[in-house]
Amino acid sequence: MSWVTCISMPVFWVNIRRFFLLLVFAGGGLMGQPACAFDIPTPQNQPKTINTTPFGVPQDFGPVTALPPITDLDTQSGAGHLPDGMTVQTRITPMPNATANGFLERAPFLVTLTITDRNKTLASLTLHRPYGEHIQTRRIDIDQQLRSIDGRMANVRVYRFAVTPLAAGDIELKFAEMTFREVGDSATRYAFIPVARTLTVRPLPGFWPAYLPVTPRLAISSEPLPKLAAGQPVDWVLHITGQNLTTYALSKLLDEQLIGTAALGVGHAEIRRATDDKPPADDPLAQTFTVRISLLPDPQGQGDTNGMLPELRLPFIDSTVADPGQHISETVLPARSISWPAPASARVLDAVQFWWWRVLLLLVVAYGLGYALNDARKRWQRRCQHRAAQVELAELDTPRAVLHRLRQLTGESSIKGMIERAPNPRFIAALQALDAACYGNSDGPVSENCLDNWPQTHQELVRWLPKVFFNAPRPTASD
Repeated sequence: MSWVTCISMPVFWVNIRRFFLLLVFAGGGLMGQPACAFDIPTPQNQPKTINTTPFGVPQDFGPVTALPPITDLDTQSGAGHLPDGMTVQTRITPMPNATANGFLERAPFLVTLTITDRNKTLASLTLHRPYGEHIQTRRIDIDQQLRSIDGRMANVRVYRFAVTPLAAGDIELKFAEMTFREVGDSATRYAFIPVARTLTVRPLPGFWPAYLPVTPRLAISSEPLPKLAAGQPVDWVLHITGQNLTTYALSKLLDEQLIGTAALGVGHAEIRRATDDKPPADDPLAQTFTVRISLLPDPQGQGDTNGMLPELRLPFIDSTVADPGQHISETVLPARSISWPAPASARVLDAVQFWWWRVLLLLVVAYGLGYALNDARKRWQRRCQHRAAQVELAELDTPRAVLHRLRQLTGESSIKGMIERAPNPRFIAALQALDAACYGNSDGPVSENCLDNWPQTHQELVRWLPKVFFNAPRPTASD
C-alpha cells in the first residue's frame, strides 16, 4: 500500500461517519414531529420551481388592458411590454380627401402595422388583423426586410391590411393583443396591444344598391379568345381590377348583361379572385378578379359563322370626387364581332348552294362555246372542201371528166338530182350546158357549138358550184 492510500483511508472513514450521524439526527427529528399536509402532494403545497435562463428569470407580461382609443392616424402607442429594441407602429392611410372630410362608407383604407426589431432577437410573434364593429378587414401582404436605422441594421416586418367601414358615423378600429418571444428565451412572453382609433365615416346616399363598388377607378380587360369552332364551347376570360370588389357584386353587375343570341350562346359568369396577381403599385387596395364566361358558337346548328360579344358596363361610385354618390361612373368593355368557320356539313351545303347555278351556267356556256367552235370547224371544213372541189374541177379538161367528178363530189348520179338539191339558176344553166356538151341533143351527137362554149361553161360550173353539196356527209355514187 502506497503512502497516498494510507493517507486517504482515514479521511474516507471520517466522511462516512459524519454522513451516518447526519442521517441519525435527521431521522430522530422527523420521528419526533407529527405528520403535516406537506406529506400529501397537491398543486397548492408543491414547492415553486424557478427555472432560470441565460437571459434571467422568465416572465409573463400578460394579460394587458388596452388603452383608450385616440384619433391619431400614425402612432407607436400601445399597452403592454415589448422586448428591448423593438417598436410597433400602426399607421392609417386614408383615401384622397378623407383627411378633411372624414372616411367614406364602404370605401377601403390602408392600415400598415410595422414591427421594427433593432436587436434582431425576435424569435416568434402572434398577431391578428384589426377588427371592430361595422368593420371588414382583409390582409393585403406581408413583407420582411433589413433597414438601416441610426447606422445599425434592423429587422423590419410590415403587415398591410385593407379596412372597409360598413356604416357611417363614429366607429372604433381596434387591434388585437400581440405576443412576442425572443431567441433563446422561449419561456418569456411579451404582450402588447396597439392603441385603438376612433374614425369618423361619411355616409353614402341610400338610394344606391349596397353591392355597388366604391372605388377610385374600375378597369376591365379581355384576354384574346381561343380558336372558335361551331358547336364547341370556349371560355371568354375577363380581368376586373378595383377596390371593394366582391364576387356577389360582380355577379349582380354582369349576369343581367350576359345575353346570348341565336348565333352565339353566352353562359353565366364564373368569378374568382386572382390570388396570384399582385395589386397595382399605385393602388395597394385594389383587387383583381378573373371572370370566365362560357361561349357556344352556333348553338342551334343553323350554320351561323358570325356573332357579337355583348357590351359590358360596370357602374361604380367614384370615391375620389368631392361628393361621392351623387353621380355614377362606369367602365365599358365595347361589344365586338367575332367569327368562326362553319362545320364541314355546312361548308359542303354552302358550297353546293353557292356553286350549283354557277357550275350550270358554266356548263351551258361551255356547251354553247363548244357547239359554236364545232360549227365553225365544220363550216371551215366545208369551205375548205368547197374550195378544194372548185380547184379540182378547174383542173379537169373534158366535159365527161367534169361530170364524173361532179357525181362523186355531190353524191348524185344524175344532173336532175343535182338540180333538185341546188336550184341555183346559174348553176342549173351550167349543168344543162354540161349535159349538152357531154351528150348533145337527144336527136344527134354533141354539136360543135357546145364544145366551143365549153370553156365558159367550165368556168360557170366551177364558179357556181353550190356549197350545199358539202353540208352533209358525201354519199358515194357510181358512174
